[in-house]
Amino acid sequence: MKAKRFVIRLLLLIGVAACVEWFVYANNDAAPTEATAVAEGHNHPKPPTLEVKHTLNQDDLELKITVTNFSFSLENMGKENKHGEGHVHLYLDGKKVAKVFEPTYVLKDIPSGKHEVVVELANNNHESYGVSQRIPVEIKP
Repeated sequence: MKAKRFVIRLLLLIGVAACVEWFVYANNDAAPTEATAVAEGHNHPKPPTLEVKHTLNQDDLELKITVTNFSFSLENMGKENKHGEGHVHLYLDGKKVAKVFEPTYVLKDIPSGKHEVVVELANNNHESYGVSQRIPVEIKP
């Protein structure tokens, strides 16, 4: 009789342990806790990056803008900032000449001479992300 109770208790204990084991491993894919997220760096979104390729076609500068961790948003310009969202500010010789909301843009009719074009990522409220690329150009007369 004692042996039978012992076996029943042992099986019950093994069953409870198996349930606990299953519960722990089954929930392993759950969202990380705040402490885990901080430790793994999930609370710090990746900064946006910018790469601009350009082609000069007489006095027009054709830009191809490639971004990562960033999306263009005309509809949210001037609204609350959302990390990784905004638009591009385009400068010619230090003067803002355009706001860009898509990955291609043509800066037309650049005067002859040497110039510096700056392409800069901007938040919805127009503050800079601190990510830009400078492009020297020379327009022949």
